[in-house]
Amino acid sequence: MNSIQYRETTPSVGGAENRDSVALRIDPSRRVTLRFALQLEDGGDLEALRYARRAMIREERTRGLEWDEPSMEQPIFTATEIRWFILVSQVAWCREKVAELVSRANRAREALRDLGQ
Repeated sequence: MNSIQYRETTPSVGGAENRDSVALRIDPSRRVTLRFALQLEDGGDLEALRYARRAMIREERTRGLEWDEPSMEQPIFTATEIRWFILVSQVAWCREKVAELVSRANRAREALRDLGQ
């Protein structure tokens, strides 16, 4: 079982999905804040998230970012939440990156547990 879990808590006002798609066509520079609630078991989970994030940032710097790709350096992390202020056009990309981050962090946490036994 994964000790690090997340769920998106980005507030949506009635019909926001339709409004966002229309706004994207009219104003691709519109910005939104994505929010993800974190569920961690202990401090080791938070350290695993930090480790995974640093690894992803190193990879971005090594390969470079694609056009309009958001960087893992941008989101704000707390012990309970990830907040990411981004362009509307980057929403799907950011969701993928958060999923990858949590997946990597869970693998790192599992590897650390295996070493401790």
